[in-house]
This record gives sequence, C-alpha cells and structure tokens, in this order.
Amino acid sequence: MSRYRGRGNGNNYIWWILIFLMFSGGVGAFIPLLMILAVVMAVMFAAVGASKREEGRTQGYNSGYSRTGNYYRAGSSSKYSAADMAKINVYLRSWYRTRRSLPIGSNIDLRIHGQRYASLASLDVYRDNTYICSLNDFGRRYPDSYNEILSELLNMSRQNRADEVIDVTATETAQRKEEAPKQQEAPRQKTAEDFMNQINQLNDDIPDENISNGLYETCALLKQIQILQDRFPGSADKLKKLYDYYLPILVRILTQYDNLQAAQTDPAYEETKQKLNRTISLINDAMKTIISSLTDQDFINLSADISTLEAVLQKDGLTSDGQMSTRNGGM
Repeated sequence: MSRYRGRGNGNNYIWWILIFLMFSGGVGAFIPLLMILAVVMAVMFAAVGASKREEGRTQGYNSGYSRTGNYYRAGSSSKYSAADMAKINVYLRSWYRTRRSLPIGSNIDLRIHGQRYASLASLDVYRDNTYICSLNDFGRRYPDSYNEILSELLNMSRQNRADEVIDVTATETAQRKEEAPKQQEAPRQKTAEDFMNQINQLNDDIPDENISNGLYETCALLKQIQILQDRFPGSADKLKKLYDYYLPILVRILTQYDNLQAAQTDPAYEETKQKLNRTISLINDAMKTIISSLTDQDFINLSADISTLEAVLQKDGLTSDGQMSTRNGGM
C-alpha cells in the first residue's frame, strides 16, 4: 500500500509544477519541458498498467485449476519419482500416437509440437486455444500450476481407461517385431541335378581326359540316383550324407583343382592329378553302392513275389512243365 501511496504523491507533485508553470505566464518557454513531461508520464502509466496485467495473469495461473473446475491450493510443491514420470511418459506416448492435443481442465490443453511425442519437452501449453508457452517454460514460470498438471497426468495414467490408452507394451512389441529383420530362411537342400550342373561346369575347364571321363560317369550316376529318388521317396534318408558331405567336398576339390591349372609345371601338380583320379573313382564306387542300397529291398521283394507266383502256378498245374507231366500221365 505504501508503494502505491508514494506513486500518488509523486504524481501530485508533478501536477503542482504544471499548474505553477501555466499560471506564471511562462508557458511558452516551458512548452518543450511540458512535452517531455507528458511523454514521461505516458510511459509511466503504460508500465504500471502492464505490471498490473502481468500480476493478474500470474495470480490466475498460480491459483491452479482442475478438470472439475475446482481450484487447487496455490503454493503446493509436489515431487514425483522416476517411476511416476515413467508412467506419465508411457501414458502420453500412447495418447499422442493418434492425437495432437490433451485437454486439462475446461480451458487448458497440452499440444504436441513436432511429429511424435518424445518427452514433456515435446508439449506446449494452450489456454482457450491461445498459445501460452512450452510446458518446460510453464514449469519454470508457474511451478505450482505445473505440479498440478503433472498430478493430473499421473492420475490419468493410473486410471488407464480403455478408451484413452493403447496397450503400449503390446503395441511397441508388435512394432519391434515388424521392424526387426526377418530371419533368414533355411537354405534349400541341393538336389542331384544341382550337383550335376556344378560338376559339368567345372569339367569343361579341366583338360585331363581321365578326370573328365570319371566326372562324366559321376554325372550319369547322379542322374540315375535322381530318377530312383523320384520313384522311391522313402530312400531320401540314404542320400543325406551324399548330398551333405560327399558331393560338396567333391565340388570344392574340383574348384581348387581348376584354380591350379595355371601351375601345371609345379612338381606337386602331377601327384595331385593322380589323387584326384582316385578320389573320383572312389566317389563313383560309393554312389554305385548307394544305388544298390536304394533298390536292394525292392529287388528282394520283387524276387520273392516272382517266386511266390511261380510256386502258385506250379501248384495249380498251370505251368508248361506241369501241363506236360499231366498229359504224359494220362497217356
């Protein structure tokens, strides 16, 4: 009160000076001074008006607000734990995933700036659809009201209403699954035809006739295996080692040998060529054994069926030998 009384006394003093000058007859000489005083007074009145408006605004914010229209107690100082802030951020992240504004009370709303919500720094405060400041600046300028906003957000996060909150954990897990690189599919099992193509291609670059002839036989045996595998699908287990070990190693050996064609003058080249010939002969013998194993049971079954049929025909006297014996006995 004393402050404003002092200002009133100062203003009265200035008015007394102006009245004295006007009635002293020296008005013309003091016109410049009067103009200066008028400007000073205008500035003073504008400053006082602005100060009063700012004080009124500050009192309005610090008085607090709630969604029900009731005012919170000003001057409260609430502190929130890291767990509370985490709940608030989870709630806001889910809210702003599909929305741009969150109403707080009847005339306050928090709006996101930017493309996505990252933290409280992503929000601006609006009152009656008019921008006030960022939420961080609001917290520095009006800490009591800022704490009340956080309290309201914490209550919202705890309510976890189905119509407002998306299951963040499930959503983020689904997004991570979508964004995660797809697991590589298991490589396709190579077939006899695949190995035939590889061996034939390598054989074209190998000049040695004996090796080439051995590889031709290898491909012929592979062709036979492919036909048998198609006709007897149950034999696939017997070919597992052939496809997984024997043939891949043979292809690797042939590739290395092909790369060494430029080193034919090396003393080790002739010895390597002889070893390769023996290796091809061994793999061909192994494939012949595998082919026999693919059909041995079928041959046994076939032989048994043939013997059974012959025995039945002979028993019924329908074979040529049986017919001849019957005719001779009748004569």
